[in-house]
Amino acid sequence: MILLDELTAFLHEYMGDADAAARIDQFMANGLQVRGGDEVDVVVTGVSASIRFFEEAVALGADALLVHHSINMPASILFDHIFSQRLRYLWDHDLSLIGYHYLLDSHPEIGNNAQIIKALGGQLVEPYPPDGWGWVGEIEGGVEREALLARCADLFSQEGVQYAFGPDRVRRMVVVSGGGAPRPSEMEWLIQHKVDLFITGEPREWNRELFREAGISFVAAGHYFTERIGVQALGDVLQSRFDVDVKFLDLPNPV
Repeated sequence: MILLDELTAFLHEYMGDADAAARIDQFMANGLQVRGGDEVDVVVTGVSASIRFFEEAVALGADALLVHHSINMPASILFDHIFSQRLRYLWDHDLSLIGYHYLLDSHPEIGNNAQIIKALGGQLVEPYPPDGWGWVGEIEGGVEREALLARCADLFSQEGVQYAFGPDRVRRMVVVSGGGAPRPSEMEWLIQHKVDLFITGEPREWNRELFREAGISFVAAGHYFTERIGVQALGDVLQSRFDVDVKFLDLPNPV
């Protein structure tokens, strides 16, 4: 057992500057969003907050929930039905909800994008501009393109959308998990920086022809599947450092 304040103090230190993150990421939590009980024996981690996630976490004995996508705030000062229902459930079950959105994408060790690059055999080079949501990675000596695309399908548990338009060997990649598909205005940066492969979660209609014309390969393997890797890594950190039981609750979503 640990105290909730001990847990959140560690996360605040380990994950980075929440105040700076709030200036970049104005719509999702990067820290404790809802406070529950003071003592924590079981932390349940997952990708996205929802009533279904809360119910299954309670069945696992959760005291605190740690997610990538926390509760979206209402669009006005009026609390809408879904927001109120989720908040009521957390309070009724004395559950704490901790969310890390930007800080779990940008983190250089356990972040979604850093973890993906490392899992594919690469090393981090620099944050992907302009705000560092993603990372640029390099594979020393390169790897055969088709082999790397197959490795992506294994890592993300589905092939998703794959456009093999880039060089036969992949040396430099950009990874921006979730909804990180580049805008048309970003393509020139990818070309100038000799990126061979771009990995994200959700594709956009215009991606195929832009990447064909740029000569860069593209993978969109699902928002969910590209963003479960970071929260699992963070859960492993908590499990190794504290006397708590950390359980990952997998609720797969092909999108």
